[in-house]
Amino acid sequence: MVARAHKRFAAERRGIRRSVRRHRRGTLPNLVVIGGLKCGTTSLHHYLNLHPEVEMSRPKELNFFVAELNWPLGIEWYASHFGGRTPVRGESSPHYTSRPRFEGVAARMRSVLAHARLVYMVRNPIDRMLSHYLHNVGGGYENRSLADAFADPGSAYVSRSLYSFQLQPYLEEFGRERIEIVTREELKGERQGTMRRLFAFLGVDPGFTSKQFEREWETGTAKGGGRFRIMDRAVRLPGLRALDSSPDAGAVPKPDIPPQLRERLASLFRDDVARLERIAGRGFGWLD
Repeated sequence: MVARAHKRFAAERRGIRRSVRRHRRGTLPNLVVIGGLKCGTTSLHHYLNLHPEVEMSRPKELNFFVAELNWPLGIEWYASHFGGRTPVRGESSPHYTSRPRFEGVAARMRSVLAHARLVYMVRNPIDRMLSHYLHNVGGGYENRSLADAFADPGSAYVSRSLYSFQLQPYLEEFGRERIEIVTREELKGERQGTMRRLFAFLGVDPGFTSKQFEREWETGTAKGGGRFRIMDRAVRLPGLRALDSSPDAGAVPKPDIPPQLRERLASLFRDDVARLERIAGRGFGWLD
């Protein structure tokens, strides 16, 4: 997966360099959704963009502050993605919380966007790992069993679920008051209230609402689409149970992590989750 990702980003950068002269002059953003991967950032990006006082980038993931990706393209390229027509302008790049693979991101961001506000989306760390694994299986990047894939405590599956570890550089560079933590569970189960809280954090009208808040934009959710193919591949691998997977059930097979593996992972994440809960000032109930 890493090699394919690098090849894809290299191709994108070549195309961008050829067209960068044609980009209009823009305005730097003042909002960055820094992740996490497989935590609902695609839906959040769309919900934020619905607000008349907020403009979110197209494409969603600019990956500018990752030195190995788009940092070499320069600030003018980055600013060209924002028109400056709204008081809040933002982007969402989950690669910004991919330590230790990508280091120094927070410091680069601070050097360019000293007064930006940050949003960090998180979810139950074990559920995030499973979603990450299924994504890799569906993309053909992962052929190991679940137990083998999760056996390495230094893997990206684990590190990207260590949320307080990923957040620490941003706390040091921006301070807690400029960072809002949102859980996928909150966005899914309390969407209106969560969006009001986020809009208030950003200093825009918190009373704004939209019928489109009822929609989810996460990719691969349709039975006939990528999500079904991902599940179909995944449940064929050893170490992953499929629940309610009868062909007559009419639903996508629902994978589950075996209890012993789940408990081992829970013990791995408990300290990091406790630190994140202290930072957020509330409990999440993920590993209870």
